[in-house]
Amino acid sequence: MSRIDVATPRGTDMLTASQRTCEVKVDGAWHPTTLTQARGLYTMAQKRCPACHGQVVIAGTYIGKGSLNLQHRRAHAGCPLRPETYTGTPSPHPQALA
Repeated sequence: MSRIDVATPRGTDMLTASQRTCEVKVDGAWHPTTLTQARGLYTMAQKRCPACHGQVVIAGTYIGKGSLNLQHRRAHAGCPLRPETYTGTPSPHPQALA
């Protein structure tokens, strides 16, 4: 995993995150988990990006050892986990999940 800058309401923090992890909401609290666990154990739970807190889905195959990928429901230029759209300045997602 790599360390990335993550925007927070109080400034910028460092967070260890990758496109192989997400956060799931269980019993009213957010918990970091792997994409494999989120897909298998927390299928119906709400999921968010660990960097910008935008809503995400886990794409990939259900069968075999296929690759799972974190995908934002709505793209956002302030998320460092989306290098194809990232502008270089981390910021919370405009529709961040609390």
